[in-house]
Amino acid sequence: MKKTNLIALTLFLVSTILSSCSKTISDIDDPSASFGGNSSFSIITRSGNEDAIVSYPVKVYLFNSNSTCIAVQTLADEGDDLSIEELKAGTYHVYAVGAAEENRYTLPTQDAAAATSTITLQENKVHEDLMLANNTVTIGPNETNQLTLAMQRVVCMLKTIEVKQVPTDVDAVSITVTPLRETVQLNGELGGNEGSITVALTEQSDGTTWKNNTEQYMLPSVGNATITIRMTKGETTNSYSYTCTEAFAANYKINIDATYTGTTFNLTGTITGATWAGERTITFEFDETNSTNSSNNDPGNNDPGDNNDNNDALDGPAPTVGSNYQGTYVLRAVDNGDNTTTVTLMSAGERTGLEFTNTNQTSIKTAVDAALEELEVEGIDGWRLPTIEELSYMSDNDYYITVKNNLTTLGFTALSVSNTTCYYFGTDNEDNIVNYKLDSGNTSLPDNKTHLRAFTTLTFNNQ
Repeated sequence: MKKTNLIALTLFLVSTILSSCSKTISDIDDPSASFGGNSSFSIITRSGNEDAIVSYPVKVYLFNSNSTCIAVQTLADEGDDLSIEELKAGTYHVYAVGAAEENRYTLPTQDAAAATSTITLQENKVHEDLMLANNTVTIGPNETNQLTLAMQRVVCMLKTIEVKQVPTDVDAVSITVTPLRETVQLNGELGGNEGSITVALTEQSDGTTWKNNTEQYMLPSVGNATITIRMTKGETTNSYSYTCTEAFAANYKINIDATYTGTTFNLTGTITGATWAGERTITFEFDETNSTNSSNNDPGNNDPGDNNDNNDALDGPAPTVGSNYQGTYVLRAVDNGDNTTTVTLMSAGERTGLEFTNTNQTSIKTAVDAALEELEVEGIDGWRLPTIEELSYMSDNDYYITVKNNLTTLGFTALSVSNTTCYYFGTDNEDNIVNYKLDSGNTSLPDNKTHLRAFTTLTFNNQ
C-alpha cells in the first residue's frame, strides 16, 4: 500500500476534452442512461497538509441517481488520474476506498456494488490504513463542477506495545483486543461485534521486556475495549484482562505500556490522535480478580468534571458509557483519580428549527435556553450546550457507531449526521454560541437548521 501527504481527493467535472494521459472509460458494458451526454468526470490528487495522508491505491465507485454503479476505477498513486466521459447531466454519488488492495480486502464489483456493500478483510490478512469518502454532485449540461472528497480513516492503530518485567522463564507473551467491528460498508457504516485482534510480542535482549514488531491497524471497538495479556510458560497460560473506560475509536494511535509486578499488571496507555483527533492518556491497573484505578484524561483540555467537589459526588458506581441513565445517554466517563468518576450525559432527544437572529448572541441564547428547558430530564440539573471539546470528542469517537447506533438501540433519537444536517449548537472558548460541524470540526454562525442537544455532567463516588 502506498501513502502520500495529501489532504483530499479533488474531483473535477469538465466539459472539455481531457489530456491524453487520462484513462477514458469507453468500454462500459452497460452504460445505462447516464452515458451519451457531453459532460466529463475526472479525479486528480492534490498536495495538501503535510500531516494528512491518503492511502493508495484508492478505488472509486460512481453511482447514478438510480443507485446503479456505472463505473469503477482505481487511482494507483498520487500521480495517477482518471476520467469518465460522455456523462449526461444529472446527480451522481461518488464513493472512494483508500488502501483498497485487492489481495487484502474483498471489495464489491461494479455489478454488485451498492452504498451498503461491505468491505471485508480476507482470511489471514491484517488491516491496512483503511480510509473512506463519499459525496454527491449534480452535473449540469456543459457545466464545470468541482467536488472535494476528504478521506476519513476508519481504523485505529496499535502503535507500540511493551510489556516489562516479564519473568525470564516465560516462553510467549501476547495481547488481544476485543470486541472489534468486523466489516465496513462503502457508506461508512460498520458492522459485526465479535471481531478481535491478537498481537504476538517479541522478547527483547534484556530477557524481561516484550514488544510488538510492527504497527497494527484494526477496526474500532464495539463499546469499551477489553485488553487481555497472556503469558505462556510451557503448557500453562496465565491471562489478565481489563475493560477500558471508553471505546477505541477510528483515527487514534494506541500505545500500551505494561509492567508485570509479580501477580499484577500495571498498565498505562497513550492514545494519540492522527491529524485531528487530539491526544488522550489512559491508565489502568488490574489483578486476577478485579480492576482498580482506571483513568482517562485529556491533557491540555478543560474537562467539565475536573473541578468537581468530592462532597457533591453521587453515591454508587458511575453508569457505563453507551448506557441509559435515567432517560439520558451516557456519552463519556472520566476517572478523576480520587475515587470519583465524572460522566457526561446527553439528552435522549434533540431540537431544530429554533428562531433567532444569528448575528445576535442574545437572540440566540434566548432561543437556545428555551429549547434546553424542553430537553431537560427531571431530577438531573445543570443542562447546557456542549463545549467544542465535548463535540469534538463525540465526533472523534465515531459518532456513527458509538452514538448513533447506541441511541437508536436505546430508543433515543439518533444524531442527525447526513451530509447536510450534521451541525450542532455548542459554545466556544469565549462562551459564544456557535454552529459546529461534526464531520469537519468547523464552526460558523448558527441558523434554523442547527440541531440542539442538551448536555450535563455528574460525578459519582467509586467507593
